[in-house]
Amino acid sequence: MKNIFVLTLLSSFLLILGMTNSSLAQEFHDNHPSDHDTTYYISYNEQLHLRLYTVYKYNNLIVNADEQGNDNLTYTPNGNLNVGFGFNYKGLGINIGLNLPAINNDDDKFGETQKLDMRSYVYGRKYAFDLGLQFYKGFYISELNRDTPPDNTDPIELRGDMKIHTVGVSVLKIHNHEKFSFRAAFAQTEVQKKTAGSIIYGPYINFVRIKADSSLIPEYIRNEYLLSSNIVEGWYGSMGIAGGYAQSLILFKRFFITAAAAIGYGATFGHSYYETQKGNVNDTAWKGGVKINSRVALGYNTERTYVGGSFVLESYNITTSEENMSLYWMGQFRFNVVRRFNWKVGPLDWAFDKKDKLLKSGPYKKQKN
Repeated sequence: MKNIFVLTLLSSFLLILGMTNSSLAQEFHDNHPSDHDTTYYISYNEQLHLRLYTVYKYNNLIVNADEQGNDNLTYTPNGNLNVGFGFNYKGLGINIGLNLPAINNDDDKFGETQKLDMRSYVYGRKYAFDLGLQFYKGFYISELNRDTPPDNTDPIELRGDMKIHTVGVSVLKIHNHEKFSFRAAFAQTEVQKKTAGSIIYGPYINFVRIKADSSLIPEYIRNEYLLSSNIVEGWYGSMGIAGGYAQSLILFKRFFITAAAAIGYGATFGHSYYETQKGNVNDTAWKGGVKINSRVALGYNTERTYVGGSFVLESYNITTSEENMSLYWMGQFRFNVVRRFNWKVGPLDWAFDKKDKLLKSGPYKKQKN
């Protein structure tokens, strides 16, 4: 079952990624001024962007105790602050992040988390895509509202056996793409010159798998939680439509604040195995649930230099047959320093030229002949 689930996640993610790259290929390479209002923003996508960055990816599983959400229990992996470098050139972007042991050396306190996190935020001219594929093993209880001091930094309990796997995609249509640019704030390949905003909307779909050797609720507080909180293993999914608004505020021509929020609603699904005194029982539920997708960025952006930070937040529903609904939160903090150069990169230009000629040559027509 485990191998089947992993293969399903990988296949789904590769399919989503392939569809996304296909739909954005032309959009990223199309930088004609006629496709947007250059008095509002300017594209530097054809230039070489060199980048230094730091990123911290976070994700929390919040388990609700009752219908009112009292005494929430929060599971957190031992996250890492990564530093890295990268570049963008004519729609191609590559970043390499490094895990520095001198910074991330707290396994003895928070436990070891094994992970593969392939979250990606892709910003086109007309669409923004949030893609995610995660494999996490090793969490700790970071919060238990009932008895956690506000300044607590110590883990309440380590759960090296706990696993969470996710795959998902969210698509947001940028209605006013002629005047508003997501790329300026979050991809650093454009510069927003005037304050502008846009309605954003689109579909989403995501899946979560949770598995542990025993109930997610420690035995000494298990009677305080609903049966559905005593999850040992579960599969959860949701799909629907989200809508909201994005706004960029430009200050003194060089500084910006960009914020976006989309709230969605759709069908949710949950199939759980619970630990009880009589053994494990299973349960399946179909409901409706809310989706949250938000992001904020601020910084300094000119023709040659970008310095700024960003924050992204996304929620996944954990649906059970009882009235409470737990949530899985995920996102990232990121800080970028980018310098733009009006240079040509010969090897990449050669590769792009070969690709364009191949696409124009009609290989499928040759196969038919």
